[in-house]
Amino acid sequence: MKRYFALLLFLELIVIGLVTAVFKLVADRLTAGAIAGTVFVLLGFYIVRGGWKDRTKRTASFWMGCVHLFASSLPLMITRLLNRTGGFEDVNVMGLPGPVFHRVSTTIYLALIIATIWDLVRASKAQSLKDATWPRDVG
Repeated sequence: MKRYFALLLFLELIVIGLVTAVFKLVADRLTAGAIAGTVFVLLGFYIVRGGWKDRTKRTASFWMGCVHLFASSLPLMITRLLNRTGGFEDVNVMGLPGPVFHRVSTTIYLALIIATIWDLVRASKAQSLKDATWPRDVG
């Protein structure tokens, strides 16, 4: 499990760098947003799929991954793509102006990272405990 959570944390941090690069390199904001949204949605699906397939992965990062995917990434991306003609400031996502919803989404993503760190620490402690109590061959 420790490796799984370490991979999740790595992916979450890589996504931040990737999305930042996309917005710096792609001039059209709508295209950049579509690419970034796709990356966030794919990460969310990866996290949710992991917990769906393996019940032991239904931890804090799984539940925050669900919130990230279904209450943040998908609504933001779908709403933005359905309202391509207006500026981001003019779009309402789940009743909130686009920039306000984006700040909420940023907070949700930060909570996802914190949940993954929490799970990684817990898995590391569990692994350390398992290693310390593992039967040794004394013969």
